[in-house]
Amino acid sequence: MPYPLSHIAVFASGTGTTLQTLIDQQTQCGYRIALVVTNRPCPSLQRAEQADIPTLLSTDWTDIDHALQQHHIQLVVLAGFLAIIPEWICTKWDKRIINIHPSLLPKHGGKGMYGIHVQEAVLAAGDTVAGCTVHYVSAAIDGGSIIAQAQVEVLPNDTPESLSARVQQQEKRLLPRTIAEIIQNS
Repeated sequence: MPYPLSHIAVFASGTGTTLQTLIDQQTQCGYRIALVVTNRPCPSLQRAEQADIPTLLSTDWTDIDHALQQHHIQLVVLAGFLAIIPEWICTKWDKRIINIHPSLLPKHGGKGMYGIHVQEAVLAAGDTVAGCTVHYVSAAIDGGSIIAQAQVEVLPNDTPESLSARVQQQEKRLLPRTIAEIIQNS
């Protein structure tokens, strides 16, 4: 491996399918998930526990910040984390928190744009391409600098669910690769 394993934390609020992808690819992509943080009970906790990854269930940002430091976290990855990161955390961890969003930002981002709602908006807008974006997290929702994007074609008979499934396939390719590139270039 051309670079040492970096400690990352994954923040998740849901089923943990993206978390599982990150777990499965951590060694080959040059990172080690040292902590999984959730803001509510969810299947992501069980996925982390099955992989022997320490977990934290908390909504207290001081506790979360302390845990990140305690686990020597170098990069925080939001993977379906449905909570707003406070500005002081964004400032303290500037350029060390990334998010995967299921649209080609800046389109279809911001408050209320998560999950299936994003693909409903893509179809309602008549977009011919959709996709996903990895971006740095800032105090503005989905407003941080774009790091990488992947596109998928919107098909004539797409439903929000069929489009979402194809976007999620791209997310599972793009996110681990982007993490590896960030680590390699840091």
